[in-house]
Amino acid sequence: MALSPCQPMIRAAASADNSRRGRGSVLSTLASVRACRILWECSFISAGQCRSKAKCVHRRVGEIWRCRYGYGGPSMPSLFFRDPQQEYPVIARGEGIHLIDEQGRRYIDGTSGAGNVTLGHGRERIADVLRQQGSELAYCFSAFFTNRPALELAERLAALAPPDLNHAYFVSGGSEAIETAIKLARQYHLLRGKQGKHQVISRWRSYHGASLAAMSATGLPSMRSPFEPLLADFPHIAPCYPYRCELGCEGVCHLACAQQLEQAILDAGADNVAAFVAEPVVVAGMAAVAPPPEYFAEIRRICDTHDVLFIADEVITGYGRTGRHFAMEHWDVDADIILFGKGASSGYAPLGGIVIHDRIVEAFAREQAFFAHIFTYVNNPMAARVGLEVLDIMAEEGTVTQARDTGAYALQQARGLLSRHSCVSEIRGSGLLLGIELVGPDGAVFAPEQHVGQKVAKMCLQRGLVVAGVTATDWGGGDDLRFYPPLIITPAEVDEALDIIDDALTHLEATG
Repeated sequence: MALSPCQPMIRAAASADNSRRGRGSVLSTLASVRACRILWECSFISAGQCRSKAKCVHRRVGEIWRCRYGYGGPSMPSLFFRDPQQEYPVIARGEGIHLIDEQGRRYIDGTSGAGNVTLGHGRERIADVLRQQGSELAYCFSAFFTNRPALELAERLAALAPPDLNHAYFVSGGSEAIETAIKLARQYHLLRGKQGKHQVISRWRSYHGASLAAMSATGLPSMRSPFEPLLADFPHIAPCYPYRCELGCEGVCHLACAQQLEQAILDAGADNVAAFVAEPVVVAGMAAVAPPPEYFAEIRRICDTHDVLFIADEVITGYGRTGRHFAMEHWDVDADIILFGKGASSGYAPLGGIVIHDRIVEAFAREQAFFAHIFTYVNNPMAARVGLEVLDIMAEEGTVTQARDTGAYALQQARGLLSRHSCVSEIRGSGLLLGIELVGPDGAVFAPEQHVGQKVAKMCLQRGLVVAGVTATDWGGGDDLRFYPPLIITPAEVDEALDIIDDALTHLEATG
């Protein structure tokens, strides 16, 4: 490995410090790191390789550790990063669809944070209600009390949900929501004397959260593999993915994927299956993949036939993302439990939850049973107050309609602008969820080790746009881009974002 510009000075400083403190001591190591930091910063500034001290400070941390000690260690920031090799710009503030870092650089937030900042950044109105609610009642434990914001938010959600889903339970996010739903499904069947019903069937290429039950339902082997010994043995079926159907549908879905659910139930034994969970439009595991019109009607029929609850994971697709309040409205099919999160608070507070069918709640009432499940922040008043304000803003601004109309515009513009690239094989969308499939010059998938999706996303970031670029390491690879901006984005801002993607794809084709 090539020496860094300051390595001779680092070695000298470390050697001198070792002689004072004793080689190998903890204090010696930490003091050497401090010397490395100072000298590395000075070398960058004196060499004119960085325009600001702040950038040097950001860049030097990981580099010092590599040149002096190897990967990771005490020279790294105290904050543990998911990927310690990645450089993370320090974001100072947000305005509308933009994030602004400490150097003043603006980024279009083309992924709405993690799909949650649906109403954009810097909403003073939401910040105000947080301050107000915090001064009145920040917390009360749901095992002993309830609170007005949670009661009112449950009523508002019941009014938006299908007619027979009239009850809500609030948690802190999507992973907690699916944990809650799985346990609720299990206890519901127990209350009805169905002792064996415990398994949850889901789909490959799905993502349902990071906790253990959620990961057990998730269908992404590369994410599951480190934790496989800890996961429940839940069955998985084929996804509905006409573009790359593993069942040979060749672009025209004949619902063989839906019918796999019935076979999976029969294989496991209907008396052992509690629920089936699916995302209406797949976002994390595939790029905005929606099923054909008949798919969920067939799923509903199969679940009803075998007394299996249908859980719709609307954590990212709910709250207007697809141009409907809940995406299942597109197919006029009702789930038994709806998961929600992300857009429920637009990122201003940790909020998720489930909306529950009346017959599930009635089973608990009939047996006078309590739900054997709780988290500290269940039905939190501050999160619920934010949830109410989000619904108020969405109603006043027509956010769901805006997502539908702007999403249709974005899809049309993307197909017109980006389809000319030989590396783009399909562009699809549902509301403000866009997916762009990428292929090589011969139409085949790129080799996974090329990381093309991630490479294009990095080029977009350098140009001021955040998009999700994914390289699949399962099922023979495949690369794509995913664009799901705040629902308040304007057509002009859509054009700006698509121009950046267009430029990045042009660069990819020119450089390989």
